[in-house]
Amino acid sequence: MKRTVFIYSLMLICLAGNEVAFGQTEAPKACPFNIVGTWRSEATATNPIFFRFAPDGTVTLLSRSTAIPDEDFEMLAAVKYKLDRPAAPQRLDIIAVRGNEVFGRGTTSMTVLEYSDDSFTTVNPTTGAGLIRWVRAQTNRYFLTFAARSVQLTGYSDDSSTTIDPKGGRPPQTAYGGPAFAMWTKLDGRKTQVETLGIHLVTDSAGMMVPVVGAIPDDLRKQFENESRKDTDVMIRLELTEAEYERTHKVFKTWDKRVQDKTLLYDEPYLNAMEFLRRTAESLNLCGDKVKLHKLNWGQYDQVVSKFIIPLHPLEYIRIMRVNNEKLHVTDAMFPRDWRPAQL
Repeated sequence: MKRTVFIYSLMLICLAGNEVAFGQTEAPKACPFNIVGTWRSEATATNPIFFRFAPDGTVTLLSRSTAIPDEDFEMLAAVKYKLDRPAAPQRLDIIAVRGNEVFGRGTTSMTVLEYSDDSFTTVNPTTGAGLIRWVRAQTNRYFLTFAARSVQLTGYSDDSSTTIDPKGGRPPQTAYGGPAFAMWTKLDGRKTQVETLGIHLVTDSAGMMVPVVGAIPDDLRKQFENESRKDTDVMIRLELTEAEYERTHKVFKTWDKRVQDKTLLYDEPYLNAMEFLRRTAESLNLCGDKVKLHKLNWGQYDQVVSKFIIPLHPLEYIRIMRVNNEKLHVTDAMFPRDWRPAQL
């Protein structure tokens, strides 16, 4: 256990050193452009048409559905598209085998002037006229929740957090720790999709509470679908853009695979949980400073590492995140439970 903590501490010290050495000279890099998704164009503002770009190079033109029950959009036409450099495009070509009300037959070329996660701007490559802004449409809404609870952990020592064998001559001790996890919520207006990963407690054959890394049981997860009023609980719920959701969800998929393959980084479950939550939170800032994050530091005094035992690190990390980002927290009153894409 002590060797695992030492290696983890050394890794964080190295990371902290890199941040000091390079943080003042390197600005955050822009993330690669991703056109996949549904967009609306200002060119069709009076009669809104939506453009659903697929990974296979096709574009489906959609309008709001008025005749098809339980559908928000209906198909108008299908064309193809090509970007000269998908991750950093300068040119967008739309290829229509047959003309339609938006694109004439053949290839319509556009110069891409600028782009971000949720918009891009094009002009006519020959004349420089016809400035058009494209905005990513909200066909889904995305939320990321960090949640934790403090409970008594009988059978954990205060110095290492490892389970004590009651038959080993050392009496069980009581410390505090508990479940801590991240929860992704995706709304499409009909069915809410929820995915979780983190640490929770199970009772073993000896009646001891044992921490387990993996998906969070439904009964526990549902307790954090609404804001908790308990002093033992802490949570922060953030609304994400589609691109932010995809970036943070990559961390979820990576760590979920680690759980399934039994290739977690550490022997201590709470160290794995803390590392997963840290990487998830930091993925929010890959393309800019969305949230204010506490950077753990094992090399000097730290308000999480130095003050609390390992089972409390995830909870205190989330507590500081909530305090530092209170204005970003989505309250129950703000959460759009009845949202539909057709409302946009």
